[in-house]
Amino acid sequence: MPAAHALSPQVIEAAMRRGLVLAERGPADNENPQVGCVILDRTGTTVAEGWHEGAGTPHAEVMALAGLPADVDAAGLTAVVTLEPCNHTGRTGPCAQALLARGIGAVAYGLSDPGAASSGGGETLRAAGVTVTGGVLAAEVRAFLAPWLARQAEAHHDD
Repeated sequence: MPAAHALSPQVIEAAMRRGLVLAERGPADNENPQVGCVILDRTGTTVAEGWHEGAGTPHAEVMALAGLPADVDAAGLTAVVTLEPCNHTGRTGPCAQALLARGIGAVAYGLSDPGAASSGGGETLRAAGVTVTGGVLAAEVRAFLAPWLARQAEAHHDD
């Protein structure tokens, strides 16, 4: 993890595992991935959680951001997300922009978004000065998302 990241790798990994538990609440056979998000404060305490409930609904990050108290100092918060925040507008807006708009100071994610249009959220966040760490428990996240990743590869292969 970069030195600028104030939370220990163990705290981030525990939050990622919680994110995977949250992600299981979303539909497994949906066109969108099952994603979980845990927002931690400077001490590593969870202050908000969210998960993606299916296509057309708010993504995990937006759901978690909605649960934050209005007066919280977002610059001191870390969003831990199972999949890289999306970087495009589809039925919903880009999660990378939602995190930036709220002023989140750090983001850790498990797996890079494989989508041609949706990927790049990590770079967008970095370019705006957010501390970003990718690849947190990547093997566990990849195993969890394997059915969705296979559907994505199949869909892309059919093009």
